[in-house]
Amino acid sequence: MKYFKHVDLIEKLAIRYGVLMAMALAGFFLLMKAIGLEHNLELRALNIIILFSFVLMAIKKYKKIKDYKLAYFKGFGLGILTSAVGVVVFATLVTFYITVVSPEFMGVIKQREPFGDFLNPALIAFTITIEGMASGFLSTFALLQYYRPNHIIASVEEVV
Repeated sequence: MKYFKHVDLIEKLAIRYGVLMAMALAGFFLLMKAIGLEHNLELRALNIIILFSFVLMAIKKYKKIKDYKLAYFKGFGLGILTSAVGVVVFATLVTFYITVVSPEFMGVIKQREPFGDFLNPALIAFTITIEGMASGFLSTFALLQYYRPNHIIASVEEVV
């Protein structure tokens, strides 16, 4: 029964910080649109800073709730799940934007991307998801390496 309490906490934190991450990513996109840089697709590289920040916040919150103890695999699961929630929600919002709100933006993407002729909204959503999950994996891995030396405490019972 103790295990399910951890899962509930991890899921709650992942949903909370994942949705906040998606809102921040959408806000960044809208900011770029407001200043006329939405066509500069290279700026999406800055999304990793947002993603990294929200994974960090989720892990810090979990540690605080758990008396500053963090089992490696629970932290890893939390980071990956937070990334997945945020990235999937953001990909859904982008798909809505390029199909309903501003279909002409799809034309801009097709012109600017190397394989633009082959792109469609579903493939763009898939690409956002894959890029975001890769960034989430790397961010989580990096963060847990930082916390590993002095801050990760896990007994054999917690890992199994």
